[in-house]
Amino acid sequence: MTIRDTALAAARAAGAIQKRLWGTLLAVDQATRNDVKLEADRLCEEAIVTAIRRDWPDHAILSEEAGALGGEGDCWWIIDPLDGTVSFFYGMPYFCTSVACYRRPAPPAPPEGSNTFGRVTITLPNVRKRSGGSGLESLGEPLVGVVYAPPTDELFVAETGKGATLNGKPIRPSTVTKLEESMIGTGFGARPGAVAHFVEQVGRLAPRVRKVRAMGSAAYDLCNVACGRFTGFYEQRLRSWDIAAAAVILREAGAVFDAIETSEAEWNTLAAAPGIYEELRDLVRGR
Repeated sequence: MTIRDTALAAARAAGAIQKRLWGTLLAVDQATRNDVKLEADRLCEEAIVTAIRRDWPDHAILSEEAGALGGEGDCWWIIDPLDGTVSFFYGMPYFCTSVACYRRPAPPAPPEGSNTFGRVTITLPNVRKRSGGSGLESLGEPLVGVVYAPPTDELFVAETGKGATLNGKPIRPSTVTKLEESMIGTGFGARPGAVAHFVEQVGRLAPRVRKVRAMGSAAYDLCNVACGRFTGFYEQRLRSWDIAAAAVILREAGAVFDAIETSEAEWNTLAAAPGIYEELRDLVRGR
């Protein structure tokens, strides 16, 4: 059993639950102004955790629902059992499950104000910082990313150094080189100020691009950049489980992925086709 095999089995197990429950009367665990949490989220998480623990019992897991589940192995899994819960709740066919595995980074000495997760220390700095490379180096070395969208039966898979596929066929980002010919994905979360920033961001993007779309699942949106449907994507304050699997898929597909870690251990995330990356980056950063 390989890590890739486990990731595929875990994503498909969660996807089977989503297919069974989608469109039925759903039990709501928690509701806020801009978000809901469902029993379906927990059931999908249980299926993924079971698959991982069966094959790799010493691996740690970070999940949107349960948080950190400890383990002393050299790898950890970062999962979003149901990304796009609100769409799922309202019967919209735009949601997915996201499963990633990373090799843990060597732990630094825990500074004041840090959260320690097993042997991984995730620093919460007082100032905004930019990581090198793709921006996710604090998560470790990416190994495998799988995103499965049950409504369309689309399975995005990437393994470091082996390319990215959609339902077994290689994918590449868009070849568009002009921002005005681009369709850009974006979104907003449930945190204070998110809606106001979203409105500001759309106001900046819309006059410069062909269309802006907010579909409600960051992981799926990012995969749609990887396969050339969206030309780019930008959203602030995403969490590690929103982007960990898609980051592997984007990189292996040949798209540009950039993440800035904020003081809340969240990520301002930009992904784009190479031909528009610099122009889109400057636009969303107000340059």
